[in-house]
Amino acid sequence: MPKFRTTIGLAAASAMALGLAACNKNAAPDASPSAQASNDALPALPAAVPLQPGAATAMAPAPPVQALPVRQSVRAARVANRSDAYAYLDRAQGVTQAIGDAPPDYTYNDGSVSPWVWQTGLGDQRYAEPVDGGYRYYYYQPGADSPYLVRDADYSYAYSGPQLVAVYDRQGSLLPSEYYGQRVDYASRYYDRAEYLYRLSREREHRGVVAANWAARRSEIAAERAQWSQDLARQAEWRAYHDAHEAQERDQWQRESERRAIATQQFAQWQRVGFRTPPPQPVYYDPQPQRQQRSGWWPSWLGGDRQRRDDQQQRQAYLQQQQRQQAQKLAQQQAQLRVQNQELQRAQKQQQQMLQRQQQAQKDALIRTQRQIAAQQSQQRADQQRLAQQQAQQRAQQQRVAKQQAQLAQAQRAAQAKAKAAQDAQRQAQVRQAQQRQAQQKQAQQLRAQQQAAQKAQQQAKIQAQRAQQAQRQAQARAQAQARQQEQRAKAQAQHQAQAQRQAQARAAAADRARAQREGGKHHEG
Repeated sequence: MPKFRTTIGLAAASAMALGLAACNKNAAPDASPSAQASNDALPALPAAVPLQPGAATAMAPAPPVQALPVRQSVRAARVANRSDAYAYLDRAQGVTQAIGDAPPDYTYNDGSVSPWVWQTGLGDQRYAEPVDGGYRYYYYQPGADSPYLVRDADYSYAYSGPQLVAVYDRQGSLLPSEYYGQRVDYASRYYDRAEYLYRLSREREHRGVVAANWAARRSEIAAERAQWSQDLARQAEWRAYHDAHEAQERDQWQRESERRAIATQQFAQWQRVGFRTPPPQPVYYDPQPQRQQRSGWWPSWLGGDRQRRDDQQQRQAYLQQQQRQQAQKLAQQQAQLRVQNQELQRAQKQQQQMLQRQQQAQKDALIRTQRQIAAQQSQQRADQQRLAQQQAQQRAQQQRVAKQQAQLAQAQRAAQAKAKAAQDAQRQAQVRQAQQRQAQQKQAQQLRAQQQAAQKAQQQAKIQAQRAQQAQRQAQARAQAQARQQEQRAKAQAQHQAQAQRQAQARAAAADRARAQREGGKHHEG
């Protein structure tokens, strides 16, 4: 059974003699208890809605802190006693451990994001919205419309009304108050976001969370819860505060834990049947009566005045009444659980019958398979026998073949020897033939040489004869040419002489005529 964290009334925690001092040492305003007075009133709790069957859906992440709007900045303050600052963290841890792995009570849509909401029997509420890398958690004390703690992946911010009174790192270590001013911007955005989510939860329709969505994401939320618990357990200051206050409201968280454990069990049973049966009824609480608002400051259990005792008596009476009502609701839930168990048993019986039929079918199929296997094995044995016979026949045949091959090899060796001898004889004959061919070729070469020499001599003689004939012809031609030349010269001389003679005769005749003419002229004169 997990240990459940102490829960002081955080309506009183912000005004429980914790004396808030400002981070500025020169100005130390107290956290206004009147700012928390309105948180003491407990309005009617919102109705929880049964989970919805169906396929998982995509869940849009919430805007990162830098994108969140801010209407007004919170003031940085601090508690006078450092150890009392862990009241906020311890209260949120108690709520978280009491809820455990139970599914959310309802969800609603703000237009883009659908936060998940849990509300305890004491009136505490936890909102969770998905962000990149995990979830962002907002914690509200009973009846409050603003948070007392907001937790992201890196820091946790504690508020007393619109005042930032504590900042814790991822491991739950309280940061020095001088550091708060650096976180005011993020703290202011978260504070406005928390008020916005709470306001919408009172305006928008409450819807059941899709069971498949919760089944897909509850392990992530459980891992974050387990890691946070381990981190806090390593913080000595938180352990000291927790150990000092654990016993005061353990019974109240014990009742819450029992209800949430039942809800967790019901969800697991419903999931085992594939969400096919009607969904389990959600955890339900009667609305708490509104407590009379107190004005001014009132002390917490750390005090000891009459107002504290009156408040405790009033709360004790209310708790007793609530416990009776819760016992009735628990009885109703147990009755519903019995009905669901009966439905589950019927579903399981049907599943068992179906399983038995499937098992019988599998058994029959197995028998058929075994018979088929037996027939196959018998066939395999017969095949193996035939194979053995075939192998024996093959061995005998191989032996015969081997013997035949040996005989054939011996015959081949004898034939090869004969062939070798024949090849040797053939090679010798070829050698002799080659020698003969070489001798014949040599004789032929010598004969060709002789013939070539004779032919050469004949050619030379023929050439010489041709030369002699040519010289003779040339001599004869020269003689003939000379004779012709002589004849031509003689003829030319004869012609010249004849011409000269004719010329002489012509001259003589001319001379005769000239004399005659001269002589004739003389006669005429005389």
